[in-house]
Amino acid sequence: LNESDFIYVSSFDPARRIGYNFTFEHFNDQNQLDYKISASNIRWVPKDSLYRLTSYMKRKIRANNEIIEKKRRLDTLFIFNIEDLTPVSYVAETKNLFELNEFIEVQKNKGASNINTYILVKYRRWALPITAFILTVIGVAVSSVKRRGGMGVNLAFGIGVAFIYIFFDKVFGTLAEQSGFSPLLAVIIPNVVFGILGFYLLKNAKR
Repeated sequence: LNESDFIYVSSFDPARRIGYNFTFEHFNDQNQLDYKISASNIRWVPKDSLYRLTSYMKRKIRANNEIIEKKRRLDTLFIFNIEDLTPVSYVAETKNLFELNEFIEVQKNKGASNINTYILVKYRRWALPITAFILTVIGVAVSSVKRRGGMGVNLAFGIGVAFIYIFFDKVFGTLAEQSGFSPLLAVIIPNVVFGILGFYLLKNAKR
C-alpha cells in the first residue's frame, strides 16, 4: 500500500468480495516489523462500510516480546479498497485505456514494484492491430506458395510460426514483468522480428 504497509491474500473472489488467507504487515521507521494481522478471510461489508475478518490474529513486536491478540471475528477499517486485493493482471486487462493510464499513475504514486505488468498490458493493446496485420501477411504469404504435400504442409508451417510468435511474446513479456527489461521493447521486438519474416515470405511468394 505504501512504504510501511503491505497486504497479501492467497486468492480473491471479486464476485463475493472475499480474500482468503489475508495478511497485513506494518513496518516502523527502522524498517522493522511493528505488527502483523492475519485472518483466514477478509470480507467487505457494504452495509456497514467495514471489513470483517474471520479467525483474526494480531501479533505485535515489542522489544524481545510478542503480544498476541486473537478473535473469532473482528469488524474493522483499513486504508485500502477491497479492489486492491484483485490480481494485478485481472485488474489491468478489465480496464479501458483511460482507466488503465489513471491506474498506472496511482500505482506509481504508491511505489508499486510490479508497475511493468500494467505498462506491458497498455503497450500490448497498441501493438495488437500491428500484430494481427503481420500475422495476416505471413498467413497470406505461406498459403500462396505451392509445396509438395499440399495445403497440409502450409497449414503446419503457419501453425508453427504462430506458436513461435506466442513463445517470443511470452518470453519477452516475462522478462518485462520479472526484471528491469523495458515493456516497450518486450512488445516491439517480437513484432519487428516477425515483421521482417513476413516481408521475406511475401517477397518470395511473389516470385
